[in-house]
Amino acid sequence: MNKRTQKIDLVKYWRGVLLGYMMLAFIILVYFKKMSEWWLIPAFLVFMLASAIVCHNYVLGMIGNMFYFFRKPDKAKKFYKIAVKRNTRNVKALYNYALDALHEGRAEEALNVFKRAEKINNKVLFEKLIPLAVSSCYWVMGDLDKAIEEIENLQKKFNYINPNTLTTLAYFYLLKGDTDKAEELTKKALEDNSGYAPAWDNMGQIYYNKGDIDKAEEYFEKALGIRENMTESLYYMGMICKKRNDGKKAKEYFEKALGGYISALSTVKKEDIERELNG
Repeated sequence: MNKRTQKIDLVKYWRGVLLGYMMLAFIILVYFKKMSEWWLIPAFLVFMLASAIVCHNYVLGMIGNMFYFFRKPDKAKKFYKIAVKRNTRNVKALYNYALDALHEGRAEEALNVFKRAEKINNKVLFEKLIPLAVSSCYWVMGDLDKAIEEIENLQKKFNYINPNTLTTLAYFYLLKGDTDKAEELTKKALEDNSGYAPAWDNMGQIYYNKGDIDKAEEYFEKALGIRENMTESLYYMGMICKKRNDGKKAKEYFEKALGGYISALSTVKKEDIERELNG
């Protein structure tokens, strides 16, 4: 039997209980007691209040998800932190919290939370998202073979994986020194989505590693044409300018790269850019 079918869908179960409760409330209040149907509203509110008390850990995660949706990450994190500490079974909340932890460099903590989410998850979307995030945890922790294994297992499980996943796997192979495999996977990602900037950046890094800076420049420019503030492509364009002894242009690229978004998942670190600027 598929593992996903063995897990309890708590939300579906809660909806079923709600439906049964409202039917019972209708029978008692409206049919037998001949009360107005408006009394179903307070009956519903009582159920919601009881749910909030009984399932408060899950509700905390839901509140965090709401703030996350409305792009208020600081408020979302406060609720996520409490929900995770209280062992919430809200998979989306667990995933979002762990993803933030991963971006902030807390890979071991993130891995533990992702594993918790994976055990209780019953949604296909998260069956794909969680292993990809887990692979990134292993990469940040320095276990590249385990990172590759996670994504390759995902490939075996599903007929389709998206350009993001292919590009990530390709980058891991690039780090392993297998540029042919890295290029093959990156090309598959671009066949799926020719406008995916990280894949073009991948191609640039592949050819930069091969020593073909002209070809690398072409790919980095394509990436920047799609996402002008892409840190990695800006950094490597700076390195290419440096190789060509164009220090002024190189500095411009490095300064722009330093002003971009850099996290634990960035393939170029802040220290790398600062070293080039101060060198």
